[in-house]
Amino acid sequence: MTTLRYLGWEGYADGDFPSSLRAATGLNIGGENHVSDDLACRKLMGDPGCWDIININTPFVRDTLDPAGFIHSLPEALGSQPSDPFERFAAAARGSGGNVIGVPQRCGPFNLVINQDTLSPALAREQGFKLTLRSDFHRRFGILSYDDFNVMHVAIAADLNPFAAFDDAAFAVFSETARAIYRSAQMITTDHDLLNRALIDGDIDFYISGGTYTASPARLAGRLEVRAITPDSGPIEGKGGVAFVEINALVHHDVVPSEAGLSFLTFISSDDGAIAASLAAGACNPVVQMHTSRVRGRFSRDQLLAMQWDDLEEDLSHCADYAIMPDYQRLRGILRRTAASQSELALRSTD
Repeated sequence: MTTLRYLGWEGYADGDFPSSLRAATGLNIGGENHVSDDLACRKLMGDPGCWDIININTPFVRDTLDPAGFIHSLPEALGSQPSDPFERFAAAARGSGGNVIGVPQRCGPFNLVINQDTLSPALAREQGFKLTLRSDFHRRFGILSYDDFNVMHVAIAADLNPFAAFDDAAFAVFSETARAIYRSAQMITTDHDLLNRALIDGDIDFYISGGTYTASPARLAGRLEVRAITPDSGPIEGKGGVAFVEINALVHHDVVPSEAGLSFLTFISSDDGAIAASLAAGACNPVVQMHTSRVRGRFSRDQLLAMQWDDLEEDLSHCADYAIMPDYQRLRGILRRTAASQSELALRSTD
């Protein structure tokens, strides 16, 4: 049995999704999950022969991997022109010549998650990431440690556009803001389930660098006080939040793309595959294929409630699209050093 080698966000290579894929196609899938699109992109470029499929957020396939020759063009049949609210995500799956280079799937706003019983959604939307800088929320929030989103969200808290180049003054403001946020955070972790539990238990009121995807497991379990929030406005041409879409692409190995890889992409494009992807990893996340009533109608009301379907279009209207950050490496370095220094201070305080 053929096993596809996958590099991507959690869900496709673990949990229930692989059995759905195997039942439909006879394929196995295995590989490695990542929590940084930038690092995953660099890893693939360093050794493309290790992977068959890459699952990576919005801009990297179109703007980095495809121009460098790491991505196979796909049959036009795998392309689609989704309707709103997903129409904005179509461009990320096509190359500069209009050729299909990937299948867009899981998507949505990715900003803050709150306990709406302790923090007003209206206040969270109005304040956005500036909540992290308020003295009344000192030690009352967490950070989901996803480097790429952390850079974006600290920049937005500092009234900076992360998708524009920084000057020296902007770097200084970013550094100062990062120190203030990381000094004030109650917890920093890569585990969104741990953050959801802290929200439910009342240990924190919100966390940053989370969204519909990370909130949905708690909401599926009936904890509807856990809610993803999109800021009303901000420094990215007036937008205060960021929306992502994961692009599934076939890594270039040979002149002819692998039949197994095409089978995987065909499956996730199907109604059954799209639903399996939405429900992967115990979550319930919007997928681009929900632009058809045929797919959308197969979700229960509880599942739609878990993914905050009724608010999705409004939330997306306040989001900028995830884009390449020109100064990402330097900004990530600032965050890494800031987080490390705060960890050292915390250890000293317990001695």
